[in-house]
Amino acid sequence: MKASGADIDAFCGNSPHDRRADHAWSALFRDAGRSVSADGTSLPARMDPASLPCVSCKAQTQNLPGCTAMLNLCRAFCLTALMALAGHAHGQPAPAGQQGSNPCPDANEAMASGDAEAAVAALRACLSARLHPWQTEAELRVRLGASQLALGESEAALFTYNQVIALLRDNGGNTDIPIVRRNRAVALLQLDRAQEALEDLLIAERGMPQDDFVHILLGGTYMELDRGTEAIAAYDNAIRLAPDAPGGWIGRSAAFIELELMDRAVEDGREAVAIAPDEGSALNALCWALVKAERASEGMDICYAAVEAEPDSGAIIHSLAAALEQIGEDEEAYPLFARAYELEPDNTTIAGDYARVSAARGE
Repeated sequence: MKASGADIDAFCGNSPHDRRADHAWSALFRDAGRSVSADGTSLPARMDPASLPCVSCKAQTQNLPGCTAMLNLCRAFCLTALMALAGHAHGQPAPAGQQGSNPCPDANEAMASGDAEAAVAALRACLSARLHPWQTEAELRVRLGASQLALGESEAALFTYNQVIALLRDNGGNTDIPIVRRNRAVALLQLDRAQEALEDLLIAERGMPQDDFVHILLGGTYMELDRGTEAIAAYDNAIRLAPDAPGGWIGRSAAFIELELMDRAVEDGREAVAIAPDEGSALNALCWALVKAERASEGMDICYAAVEAEPDSGAIIHSLAAALEQIGEDEEAYPLFARAYELEPDNTTIAGDYARVSAARGE
């Protein structure tokens, strides 16, 4: 099974690959430094396992757009990271005694084509076929974790990253490699273990202070932990590092909503739309901020455009429904509330609003 945009949507419930990834991941590869090497301390960052699909966060259950942006960034990189990993494998120096060998060519092929399921199978076969030098095993397991995350197998990915850290610890390596810690944090976030994820992300931040995506992940994690002021500081850092990428602006808009700073949320939503005028997450950030500021009438065209960009996003459809209700268009709003609930029944805001409007209609 290829981890295509549609497949990733199935476990993310969000939009397809978008151009935000191009900026985020080129910066990631440039700034990430080094991870595990043949001397037991580091490998080039191009072995980056950062296939980062959906993470679980508060915004998923409360229709906050900041998490949607973070999820889109994660999902958009799933295939990009797998292909980068495969490309790196062909040029990666092998440990002593392994020069000229390629321990898992089938996995490299699968990753190069974005076929995460085939990559997992090939990597498992390579790992079970024979004993590898521990550095090679660590690299293979890092790739396995990336592929598992691309498939949404968060429990398996967490186990794999734990194995990598154990290998490092048992062989005198550095257990605080930022890329491994960051990606393990994504697995932890998928499993609703935000406090543990925060510990890993703080380590990743120390090692990769110029990686704007670490700061976006930190912002989402702080929101999950109801630490809104710290979330805003994290998004501030993301914006400082990547002012032309929408993710930080979208996330900070959501954080301002949490702190009831609605005018500032609207301002950030407008910045996001100026950067990415065709992207559903950016449009929804502004739509939802205007709804929460009780200014929905100013943004109806934005709300409609968001749904047009992402017609299968329950959160975005809900934003349009809420905007329509606010301007008195209840008959048009009701079927949209129903559709949003059908798409995302676990979203507490969507479920609550659907129950409310259904009761008002005697249903």
